[in-house]
Amino acid sequence: MKKSTTGLLLGSALVVGLAGCATPNSNPSSDRPWYQQPVTCGIAGSLIGGGIGYATSGSSDEEEGAATGAVAGAAIGALLCADRSPAPMAEPEPMPAPEPEPVPEFEPVTLSSEVNFAFDSAELLPQAEMTLDEVARRLREHTDVRIRIEGHTDSRGSDQYNQSLSERRANSVRSYLASQGVAGNRMIAVGYGEQRPVASNQTDEGRALNRRVEIDRQ
Repeated sequence: MKKSTTGLLLGSALVVGLAGCATPNSNPSSDRPWYQQPVTCGIAGSLIGGGIGYATSGSSDEEEGAATGAVAGAAIGALLCADRSPAPMAEPEPMPAPEPEPVPEFEPVTLSSEVNFAFDSAELLPQAEMTLDEVARRLREHTDVRIRIEGHTDSRGSDQYNQSLSERRANSVRSYLASQGVAGNRMIAVGYGEQRPVASNQTDEGRALNRRVEIDRQ
């Protein structure tokens, strides 16, 4: 067999052998298979190019042809062994969590018994109705707000009477707000009588502060 034919077969066999290497490696030594390592690719490409160059050269220039083929084969080997696995997709950035809805503000309201209720009674005076109209408006705008209505008295009179009066005044406020469009299930009315003073019951000024109805969030 002629040397040109032998060289051609050698180059062809190396091409086929390199293609056959593209099978999964059961025990890889790095992130890339051995046949895609730079050294392996360079050597394989040089052998392929050298074999083809030798096969296609004449008898007078066979060494030069082999050398030229080896150089070209190195580039070919690099292309054949290049990592063609797709680049990893960038992880999408998570969407920021929506900010929570702001809690509707509701400023506490205190109704002084001196100007908001008839003397020794649960009847609302015009001043109280004006104040409660504004409270009802705010509650209609902020339907998530629930309120607690507390009635309080001073220490004069019996405990039983003061308890009853504080309850009647708290319920009077609740009924008025309901008449202005505030749902009843959003309101709790409770009376504490003289149990929770905010000032001394020994003075007129202190007793006046203790006679009150407070409206606040539940």
